[in-house]
Amino acid sequence: MRSVTIGVFDGVHLGHTYMVRKMIQYAIDHDQIPTAIVFEMPYEAITSPQNFDGLLTTPDERSELLKNLGVRDVIIQDLRSIVNMREKDYVDLLLKEYEMKSIYVGYDFKFGKHAQGDVELLKEMGKTRGFTVDITPKILDGDMRISSSLIRHEIKAGRPDVARHFIGRPFTISGIVFKERGIGSKIGFPTANISREGINLVIPKYGVYLVRSVIDDTTVYGVMGIGVRPTTDSDGEVTYEVHFLDGEYQLVGKRLRVELLEFLRPEIKFANLQDLKDAIAEDVKRAKEMIYQKNFYG
Repeated sequence: MRSVTIGVFDGVHLGHTYMVRKMIQYAIDHDQIPTAIVFEMPYEAITSPQNFDGLLTTPDERSELLKNLGVRDVIIQDLRSIVNMREKDYVDLLLKEYEMKSIYVGYDFKFGKHAQGDVELLKEMGKTRGFTVDITPKILDGDMRISSSLIRHEIKAGRPDVARHFIGRPFTISGIVFKERGIGSKIGFPTANISREGINLVIPKYGVYLVRSVIDDTTVYGVMGIGVRPTTDSDGEVTYEVHFLDGEYQLVGKRLRVELLEFLRPEIKFANLQDLKDAIAEDVKRAKEMIYQKNFYG
């Protein structure tokens, strides 16, 4: 028997965490398996992809975060595979395939063809089919509803510090480090270049960020450039490269996770490499000052 929560859970933010922890505690108290059914993409990303800002986290990242909270089973589901199911058929699927005995969803949860199923239908079916229903209300911070859409907006606006407040931890960029042309090394600032994992991911505002990583169990800080590198490139490809403040690391071929802490400045097209070098030196200086001013070491 399972206690189930269902949603996209993009970012696994504080609102998600609140609901998931309630579900886990109920599952423990009633000898049920705490289970999360995670949709790969939100409905709006399927119906209006041109208006979707991008995912905060890949399905695998969401699975890891949910399991860290205490969810035992995470089931990744493609929303397109069930979008045309009748709402009652979907509930029957949950009952038969997953042996659902309790369900935890948000107040605005919709399901079934044309999203006609809602929490009221769930409550009605719970009474007749023998499962309990728990509805999580809006989770507010002041007068703002914590949501993945809100956090995506903050990331795209270059406010990772605000996003962190709503997520409960820093927003991260993850991927495999690959060897590049080495322009950074030539001007005295070697970088680790990251190929991001996943598709349809949100792209932060172009610019330079103070960042933090863990390498070989040691916390290290750096400055990360996100953008199209207009000083040296003209292909328009978005790149992610980080210069660590305390030295160069041999990371090619390794997976690197980088936490965005603060936005330092927007991306600029410089007249030459010397101007770029001088700007990075100033970025490094400001980053070191900010680490201590904001007590990131603490």
